[in-house]
Amino acid sequence: MSSSPSPSTSLSATFSTLTLQPHPPPSSPPSKTNPLLIPELLEIILTTLPQLTVLTTCRSICTLWREVIDTSPLLKYTTWRTESIPGRTPPRITVKNYRRNPIVLDVLSHFWWRLNNLPDHNNPPDDDIDIDSTTTTTSNVKKKKKKNDIQKLHIPTFLHPYQQICTTQIFSNSSPLDVTIRITLQKYTTKHIIARSYRSISTDIGTGWITDLSVLINLMEEILELRNEGVYVDGKRNSLQAEIGWCVFLYTEEGKEGGKRRECEVAEKVDFECVEPWGVGILEGRVREVG
Repeated sequence: MSSSPSPSTSLSATFSTLTLQPHPPPSSPPSKTNPLLIPELLEIILTTLPQLTVLTTCRSICTLWREVIDTSPLLKYTTWRTESIPGRTPPRITVKNYRRNPIVLDVLSHFWWRLNNLPDHNNPPDDDIDIDSTTTTTSNVKKKKKKNDIQKLHIPTFLHPYQQICTTQIFSNSSPLDVTIRITLQKYTTKHIIARSYRSISTDIGTGWITDLSVLINLMEEILELRNEGVYVDGKRNSLQAEIGWCVFLYTEEGKEGGKRRECEVAEKVDFECVEPWGVGILEGRVREVG
């Protein structure tokens, strides 16, 4: 009667088989003896990882990992994909879904440069003051200076160079549903903040899309109105900033009329003095039924 091998001998032989087994080439299927591919063990490991990593990086490693992530009730719960938990479902938010046309800042930079390099409207040119040592008195000179007012710009003429490019270039590669602009002006002389809120374009589902840069024309018109009203004065006595936010639809279910669309709201704050974005926030909104 042959004696059975001791547990230690059997375990040692199994361990040697696992460790000495040559690594399979990439084209061959994964070895079934690899303990890291046991679904239960993999499931436990995945529950300790960030949900976003599980649903993106880990899910794309191989077919087995994808199957475990998609079918495991435990992973569905921990990644907020069950019906009872509000979850984030694919497709994921990617850069292509909210990329803004980089020419936006180029247009605003050129506009801002022209605005700040206009002839000084606070001081009258020398030709406006007749200084005749024999007939002009000091009081007459002061009277001439008092008559100087802000020279108002003709807004359509000033914005004419931007009309063609703003009507042919798209705002972003995903058609925005809504664009909101808020302009804030702070005057350093009085420490008083003047805030203006201006809603440039607002559309609803099915009523049309914002496709071009006409929203920038509306923004620049508002800035020029501030200057014509004397609220904005060139120089360091005030600071003008604007926040541009837009909302896009990320996807539509295929094979269905209407279906569901997920909104992505993007709020970007731009300091026009620097013409650089200093804050971008991305918020994935709720899913809407679209008829």
